[in-house]
Amino acid sequence: MNKNWRGYIFSREIGKQVVPQRVQNLVIRTCAERHGLTYLLSATEYYMDDCYMMLKSVLDELGQIEGIIFYSTHQLPSDTNERMKIYDKVLNSKKGLRFALEDLALFDEKDVKLIEDLKFCNELSAQAIDLDSYQESLN
Repeated sequence: MNKNWRGYIFSREIGKQVVPQRVQNLVIRTCAERHGLTYLLSATEYYMDDCYMMLKSVLDELGQIEGIIFYSTHQLPSDTNERMKIYDKVLNSKKGLRFALEDLALFDEKDVKLIEDLKFCNELSAQAIDLDSYQESLN
């Protein structure tokens, strides 16, 4: 079985934080080692907001690799339909996704639900924080 996994990192903010690329790569490499995977050089996404050109390129590589190791689930597109297209492509190719920071993996539909639930919770907490900030500004 092919155990080659391509890393995927950002050059822009991840979850409202700038994480140096070398740190992202270290976290991905550690994840690969922990799971006995061969880590291939990471693809680095372009800096522009909502740009996923490099991710699309790596998804086109799925015939030659076992999957993609993201630094974090925060790197997934914010648009639910775009995420679903990614999940479908990966699952239909019988490949996988890993999210190193959260130590999560996606290999089947139940994993999609878990990751989508996590994304939903992150969005709710961000909205709650925004609401708290708004209420504080009124005082």
